[in-house]
Amino acid sequence: MIQTIDRIIDGIPVTEYRDDLAGTPRGVFFVVHGHTGEKADVRDLAGRFAAAGWLGVAVDAYRHGSRREDPYGTGETLACTMAMPEVIVHTCLDLKHLAETTYAAYAPHISFSGTSMGGHIAFQMPNYYPAEAIAPFIGTPDLYRHYAVTKSPMIGLRELGILKPWLDRLEIGPDYAAYRGVRIVIANGAEDDVVDYRFVVDFHDQLVREDHPDVSITLFPCGHVVTDDMQDAVLAALAA
Repeated sequence: MIQTIDRIIDGIPVTEYRDDLAGTPRGVFFVVHGHTGEKADVRDLAGRFAAAGWLGVAVDAYRHGSRREDPYGTGETLACTMAMPEVIVHTCLDLKHLAETTYAAYAPHISFSGTSMGGHIAFQMPNYYPAEAIAPFIGTPDLYRHYAVTKSPMIGLRELGILKPWLDRLEIGPDYAAYRGVRIVIANGAEDDVVDYRFVVDFHDQLVREDHPDVSITLFPCGHVVTDDMQDAVLAALAA
């Protein structure tokens, strides 16, 4: 039986998922929702982490959910698109704060997952906190190409220039040292027209070239959606 507890920790809303029959959790798995969403959107995934033995902690991203602020109040598409890199950075800092101040004392093994924007965040987290594992769903580690290529029909060169300081801050590499000791299990859609899986494959292949001991990627025959098959495969890989 999965039990849930809603908390607000230093202004950050979280929902904890735990299986009371599973005994002492093997660690903490933070789970972050997609862009413009809220933590309730990932309740099934967080619950599955709990059923598999972790304490699942779903988090409302910065300016999202119960702490929603503009431009997410008005929902204007371009404004929200331009705000996402800042949201990612602040949410990464929130997760670092939660891990350091609250959850590391509870369980020393901290991992990160998420869907879409939450997947982008999971890719970032080894640069913020010494993660045991990351499990990004339909996310990308390459925010610059995500904006400069995939989102180019929506934003122009001027907007890309405005975002560049945030995108530079989110660049992963060329030093991948923070990722070396992290188990990395990636799931993307091969038919996704929102997040281009090719940039994710490039990240995976670079880590393989650098002899990363535990990185995998699986492409599923779907678009920008997290399927049951994706969740099954990721959880099986994490349990192996």
